[in-house]
Amino acid sequence: MNPLTLIKNFGPAIVIGLICLALWMLNARSSQLEATNQRLEQLANSKDDQINDLRSKNDGLASSVNDLATAVNKQNAVMSQVVEQRAETAQQNRKLQSEIKRYLAADKCAVAPVPAGAADRLRDAAKTAGGVPDNQPAKPAASR
Repeated sequence: MNPLTLIKNFGPAIVIGLICLALWMLNARSSQLEATNQRLEQLANSKDDQINDLRSKNDGLASSVNDLATAVNKQNAVMSQVVEQRAETAQQNRKLQSEIKRYLAADKCAVAPVPAGAADRLRDAAKTAGGVPDNQPAKPAASR
């Protein structure tokens, strides 16, 4: 047989076979691309979920930071009041001490010496009454 005759007789079948082979290869490639596309869509959805989760957490953290800042501001306001009150109290104490000194300076008994034992017992009693720790309570007065 002549090769030309073969091609002439089987040419259309060969062309159809090549077209079928090309279609089969395109179909296989299309299936691979579809699978890849599905994986990419799943990955994109997963990333979107992660982004939404992070945004939610970020909103929660921002809210917590705002709450903390508010609490700190309130605490600072209270501390300012405490500092003011302490300053006023210290000023009142100084005023009272100088008033006491003035009154004592005019009192004859106040300038009279006090026996050492009595002074010690008074100091001990004052420490005990003031709640100062690690001090012995005032010793009872000895009976005479």
